[in-house]
Parts: sequence; structure tokens; C-alpha cells
Amino acid sequence: MAMNEACPHCGVRLEPEPGFYQGAMYVSYGITVACITVVGLALYFLWNPSEWMYVGITIGLMLVIAPLNYRFSRIIYLYLFGGIKYDSRYRD
Repeated sequence: MAMNEACPHCGVRLEPEPGFYQGAMYVSYGITVACITVVGLALYFLWNPSEWMYVGITIGLMLVIAPLNYRFSRIIYLYLFGGIKYDSRYRD
């Protein structure tokens, strides 16, 4: 879960200020709600299990994708509010 302090390609600081990523919790919440909604609707229309199966499958899925959710929410928040723009000069 460690994050580089600066980009290895272009040197831009990835943490503009202390506590910058606290707002990424809201992005993470949005990703979680979207995943739960999609999984819940898919289960309802494809399988229609009991309520406890909904809960178990959804919690299991959220635990599995938690590391990805953590990383992507920080990336999305950095792009939205960190002032970082894509520059094709540093493309691999």
C-alpha cells in the first residue's frame, strides 16, 4: 500500500500536501456503492439468491477488490484535484 513520493518518470510530487488523500475516501465510497449496485442487480436478475447470499457475496467481493479500490480512488482523486495532467512526452 506504499506510494511513491514522486513520479519516477517526470518527478511530479504525488502528495501535494499532508492529508491530501483524505478526500479519496469519498471516491472510494462511490466506487464501493457502484460495485455493490452492479453486483446486487446482477445477482437479482441472474440468480435471485437469498438475502444472506447477497450479503455474503457482496462483502466477499468488497474484500477482494479493496486493494484495487484503495489504489484507484487515490489515483482518481489525484487527477481530479491534484492538478496533474497527462503528458505524452513521458509515455513508456
